[in-house]
Amino acid sequence: MTHNAGKYHIWLHLLGAALIGCAFLNATTAKAAESPTAGEAGMAVYKALLPKAEAGDAEVQTTLGLMRLRGDVVERDLKVARVWLGKAALQNHTPAQYYLGQLLLLDVFNAKQSDLNKQLTEGMGWLRRASRDQHNPSQLLYSQTVLESQLESPFGHSKIEAQQHLDSCAEVHLPCTQYALKRLDQGKEEVYCPNNEFCEQKKRLLYTLANAGDANARYRLSKFEGEDRMFWVRRAARLNHPQASHELAELVLKNEVPLQPEDPAVLALLNTAAQQGLQESMHLLGSLLYEGTRFPVNKPLGLQWLNLAAQRGHKPSIELLAQLQEPADNIPAIDKVESAQPTESTP
Repeated sequence: MTHNAGKYHIWLHLLGAALIGCAFLNATTAKAAESPTAGEAGMAVYKALLPKAEAGDAEVQTTLGLMRLRGDVVERDLKVARVWLGKAALQNHTPAQYYLGQLLLLDVFNAKQSDLNKQLTEGMGWLRRASRDQHNPSQLLYSQTVLESQLESPFGHSKIEAQQHLDSCAEVHLPCTQYALKRLDQGKEEVYCPNNEFCEQKKRLLYTLANAGDANARYRLSKFEGEDRMFWVRRAARLNHPQASHELAELVLKNEVPLQPEDPAVLALLNTAAQQGLQESMHLLGSLLYEGTRFPVNKPLGLQWLNLAAQRGHKPSIELLAQLQEPADNIPAIDKVESAQPTESTP
């Protein structure tokens, strides 16, 4: 397969954004060079491991390769790193295949144009081999690299196969789950999702994240047809999700649902959302504290919350402040308001 220089540039630029292990190439100065004593100790460790590596121990070969790659305990030498990682990769050591694939794809060896295609193809091959062995970081990187490429079949790799690797990884590896969901979202979360296959795919991913304690995944599940809305809103609010906290507080104040023992108190729910910048919560919290009908009155704190919302352009707060004859300009600007210090359990 032949690609022009422009396509190479696009490919490598994309790859640089996708690679998740490339931080080892960004260090500026090796620690060994900063400290002669540390450098000598690191080299002693390196030399002590050499016999095992030369005897064919893939784990040790990978360790030496990474030591040469990082340059933190011995002098960085990418060519030597490539040799050790290559030896381990040939023994089907998946971490070695993972790092070697990245090393080749990043083109740190300044390959000639005539050799670049061969090098990149080899790098992709190692990533695919590790991915096929269910090495989760390789599955993520391989799928990212192939699926995000602007080429239809980047270096002969199938996007259908890459998606299969991602789907398999998404069931057990949260970074894969998050990436798979991001691809389905395409930059926009649903407001409401009906029962269809597309939404079912999202739900499966969200279930995985929700069970791992992801507050936003829990809240999003409340928007899916067939789901118990309040179950997910409560679970998200207990993890301080701002929208879920606000929704639960509103429903309680309207006497539509009662608080459960493990739910935060109403003022705590509103305070949580307001502190995270939710203007509707700032307004509601400020109004309740100023009026003092449902909770103990605290006009200064109430005005602070109303003013903060008004300064951010919240029209109901601006209008309410005008009615109260407490214009926003007369109240000192603040970036963050103190906690309401709620003590009540249910209104």
